[in-house]
Amino acid sequence: MGFFNFLGLGKQPQTVVPNIPFNTQVAIQKGIVTWQGGTSQAYVNDGYQRNDIVYSIIKLITDKAKIAPFHVYKVIDETAAARYKTIMAQPDKIKNLHEVNQLHKKAFEIYTGDARLNDLIKYPNEEDTFSDLVEQWCGFKLITGNSFIYAKLIEGGANQNKPFELFALPAQYMAIIADVEVFPPVRVGYQLYYGKLWSFDSREILHDKYFNPAWNVTGNQLYGQSPLMAAARTLTRSNEAKTAAVASFQNGGPAGVLFMNDDNFDPISGAQQAQALKKAISEKGGAANYNSIAVSGYKVDWKQIGLSPVELNIIESEKWDMKALCNIYGVPAQLLNDTDSKTYNNQSEGEKALTLRCAIPLLNSLTENLNRKLHTDWGYKGTNIYVGYDVQVYQE
Repeated sequence: MGFFNFLGLGKQPQTVVPNIPFNTQVAIQKGIVTWQGGTSQAYVNDGYQRNDIVYSIIKLITDKAKIAPFHVYKVIDETAAARYKTIMAQPDKIKNLHEVNQLHKKAFEIYTGDARLNDLIKYPNEEDTFSDLVEQWCGFKLITGNSFIYAKLIEGGANQNKPFELFALPAQYMAIIADVEVFPPVRVGYQLYYGKLWSFDSREILHDKYFNPAWNVTGNQLYGQSPLMAAARTLTRSNEAKTAAVASFQNGGPAGVLFMNDDNFDPISGAQQAQALKKAISEKGGAANYNSIAVSGYKVDWKQIGLSPVELNIIESEKWDMKALCNIYGVPAQLLNDTDSKTYNNQSEGEKALTLRCAIPLLNSLTENLNRKLHTDWGYKGTNIYVGYDVQVYQE
């Protein structure tokens, strides 16, 4: 209960349903709980939490995205605003950032007339800054393909229906309730299953998602496709290679067997000879004896009984896994210490590509979805208010 009290979820849980699978279909408001068809929780557990490459890639992107400051603007030139949005939709095509900044000044001006919205953009809730919310928003979308933002709405007064607080909900536990008997399916609500079942009205939730072409009768297309779904085989190979390497180090046992190879071997004195040989070799162990030579007066032989990570080709496969996962997210591999392309120029170009190909597209989607919700369900319909980020923070 503490987690949900902290979120400000004032509603009591709809029902307590122990041990019910997340994708169970329940009739609510003439809708059914749709199914994603994939396991978003696995993307969180096996991707972001347990794979260092995926974690590093997503952290690179979210760290870049969250530094952009957000402001409340008033649109003063609709034509210039539309042109600015068109240009920012293709940031890699921008040739003159100064002209873009001038166009922004022509289209928008800082607006301080709505204290509630300005406070929200600074601190969306009691625990997070807006930068924290951006990090969670982008992180969930990169991992699961979906971000769900819950708005605690003001119920009355001059600010009725305006958001009082914003929270990023755990996308891996969210379900969309939809009426699938009409076309296209209509969203009628959302559910969060986390120990208890929590229901939300559709106007309380902002859903930002990636494109998903996998349509089916259970509403799979209502969810975004996770990039990790396309990279599932690569992610599995990467995780299994790491498991194999750890097992090799932890449970490999002896690398081989050193044995007497003498036709005249005497079983009676053999134990003494073996102990003497073991002592001679052990004395050459440790860093201080690196590259030293152990000499034996006995005729001996060696049989290897294990393979090292190098011989298993694990290290080489990890390099290719890193590049493949970077490709999925559009992140330049040199930013993850890819030695094949790690030069100063490549590093500089990599930072630029990270901004233009990863961070800005995420921020554009975030901005457009936030303003869509503000101008429909969140109390700002018919106004010229616009919430946006300042691109000038990206010097590259």
